[in-house]
Amino acid sequence: MDSVLPASAAIRRGCRSVPAFTLLSGLALGLASAGALAQPPADDGAYRLTLEEVLVTAQKREESRMTVPIAVNTFSEADILTTSALDIADIDDFMPGVRFGSVTSNQSTQLGVEIRGVSSPNISSGQDPSVATFYDNAYLPRAVTSIPFVDIERIEVLKGPQGTLYGRNATAGVVNMIPYAPAMDEFDAFARARVGNYGLLNVEGMVNIPVGDRVAIRANVLDHAQDAIFDNRGIGDDLRERNYSFGRLAIAVDLSEQTHLKLAGDIEKREENTSYSIGVSKYALNTDPFASDVENDVPDRDEDRDMVGVSLQVDHAFSEQLSLFGILSYRSWETFNKQDEDGTADPRRYLDTNNIEDSDIVYGEVRFNFTNDRFDVVAGANYSVEEVYQRTDIGLLAYSYMQFLSLELLPAFGIPATPDVHAWDLFADQGDDFWLGVSALAGNIAVLPPSYAGTYFTETMDNEGDFVNWGVFTDVTYQLSDAVRLIGGLRYSYDDKEYAWQTFDNSIAGWPFAPVRVAYDPAATGAAPEDYFMRFEDSEDWSRTTGRAVVEWTFMERAMTYLSYATGYKSGGFDGQTFSSIVAGPFDPEDMTSIELGLKGDFFGNRLRIEAAAFLQDLENRQGAESVKEGPDDPTAQVSVVSSDEETRGWELMAQWQVLDTLRLTGLTTWRDTERVQDAFFNAQGEPDGGVKETLDTQTDYTLRLDWTPAVPVGSLLVHVDYIYNDAQDDSQAVIFTEGPWYFQDRELLNARIAWTNAGDQLELALWGRNLLDKEYASNPGGFVADTLGAYTTNIQEPLTYGVEVRYNF
Repeated sequence: MDSVLPASAAIRRGCRSVPAFTLLSGLALGLASAGALAQPPADDGAYRLTLEEVLVTAQKREESRMTVPIAVNTFSEADILTTSALDIADIDDFMPGVRFGSVTSNQSTQLGVEIRGVSSPNISSGQDPSVATFYDNAYLPRAVTSIPFVDIERIEVLKGPQGTLYGRNATAGVVNMIPYAPAMDEFDAFARARVGNYGLLNVEGMVNIPVGDRVAIRANVLDHAQDAIFDNRGIGDDLRERNYSFGRLAIAVDLSEQTHLKLAGDIEKREENTSYSIGVSKYALNTDPFASDVENDVPDRDEDRDMVGVSLQVDHAFSEQLSLFGILSYRSWETFNKQDEDGTADPRRYLDTNNIEDSDIVYGEVRFNFTNDRFDVVAGANYSVEEVYQRTDIGLLAYSYMQFLSLELLPAFGIPATPDVHAWDLFADQGDDFWLGVSALAGNIAVLPPSYAGTYFTETMDNEGDFVNWGVFTDVTYQLSDAVRLIGGLRYSYDDKEYAWQTFDNSIAGWPFAPVRVAYDPAATGAAPEDYFMRFEDSEDWSRTTGRAVVEWTFMERAMTYLSYATGYKSGGFDGQTFSSIVAGPFDPEDMTSIELGLKGDFFGNRLRIEAAAFLQDLENRQGAESVKEGPDDPTAQVSVVSSDEETRGWELMAQWQVLDTLRLTGLTTWRDTERVQDAFFNAQGEPDGGVKETLDTQTDYTLRLDWTPAVPVGSLLVHVDYIYNDAQDDSQAVIFTEGPWYFQDRELLNARIAWTNAGDQLELALWGRNLLDKEYASNPGGFVADTLGAYTTNIQEPLTYGVEVRYNF
């Protein structure tokens, strides 16, 4: 999106009740009224609205966004500030056809990315995302895409397959996060603090120091803390606490006029409790997801991530026509994500999960750029090696384990099985011999006596993987005439993956029989029982040639249209969350073919900017995510990979209208129609699903944005308001466990920020608010034990938040 700029430089970054909105509105109107009376001339520090030229590197070379024959949205530093965005999960409403996670999903280590309806599950380490994410030119794997916005210059989101220039895992598109580079020309520094309700304190600082004429250092630090939204009356921390710190150091060196180096490193420490786990079943504390209190019973519930990244980049100009770019990067991360899956404090419903990862990646790329009057050529190669380790634990109490078994075993005694009937209630007076006998009759599985009531045990799935990827590519742009350009490109990609599964004995001390598995059952491998706990391994390699062909026509000075044909590829992989995938083998790669017709231009005296695209995309072997049971009698449902073939047609539109020099309006929307055939599977209720053609339509989704810079007597003022609307989600294909006024409802979100800066542009003060109408929206309840134990959970859109922000530029 286009920025709101001070005349001298790019814009400086800067109670759950109706009075918060009134305060923001009243301040804006009051200052605007004063400005209408005074109307002093704008000074050098005034905000200024422009439909500016935004430079992007979408085609691996710097050029104007409005001349790139790709559907690409940008989000600038100014946009980050005016929308109070913290990371990419906060910006998707300002990009048509883009979704980061969901409006009720708050996890940082398992953030899904969706473009034009194509996304992937983000839980299995054996699978790659369908959208490639880059930070400072380095590829980011699936568990680390949610890097905080610290000193970010812009974010670029490229839509449609980008296999030619970005390689595998760009089936649906690409996300580029581009931080500021050290500046050689001047000292710069700022300090910023944002405070708000729920104990929000977000503090950031930056310093840029030139060292002589050839070296510059840029350092950033961010600390973010926010108290819980829900009070937990049970065990463990309150819900929705956020705590993380992030630091970055970059050093730029001009070795000569032709050669430039940049060494950068970043570190993150994250300790938070972002998953809500709001129980709304009859076993929960409340059935209202917006009640202020909940009751969970999982100790040590947390979402942590320790991450370190370093990179070395080089730019070298051989001549005015030929240049070289190279990058070598390394990133490592460890995660811990323990969650309450039942949303209750009832030990008979207890189930927790923990996703633990310890992984790293080395990524390198070299490319050459050649340009003259007729040709622009990009050619290069990339290579990456990724080592992944993932441990997934499912924790049970003997109480809840026996509730599972009661559902399975009581019918054999002629007793109807329901989530409210427990074997310990019916046979409370029986001794251990009785339970040992039942254990033997049930097939030598643990049927535990009440004396084990407080016992906790886990099922574990360990996954390890070694992934290698390399590719070579070239992309050529030919200037056929002053108005017409032809573009063609090819890439060859190769992937090799080795993957392993292993589980361990979960026997309980003092009992001769092991518990039956509720999820990770090694019997699904077909191995002999004595081999159940061995390490199972598989490997596979895939390769693809992808490409693009584009015709671009500049039909007036500031307007162009293009027609493109592009293909994309995502490597195959392994479902690490089930042993049945050892028998089924790896899933096939995703293959995308897309035809796109686009229009970009500034019209009516450069007052109206239009960016529009219509597309038809065909996706084979989409690796989608569904809540799946292994069979109709499986006790738990888990998120697993379900493949499908899809054909989608749609369009996207973004319009910006410069009504006055001081007023700009923006609107954006999208529409899609998808025909899909999924592989057959058992859904969360154990019912057969998939196998038939179905049609999925997008609902009415749009975002409206207003940016206004009224004159004020002192300094300058910027008023930003955005309104986000999403039609109610279609529930015709949903598995529904409960109903309520919060589910499958229209989503409306009103946000605002009012910022004032002094004439010298050193000080900025701002008021901000999000969800000012305090609308309540919750996701469709479900979860691991929704069907069997009747305990389901939901997540919510965050309630009204507001605060103030102060920034000082040194």
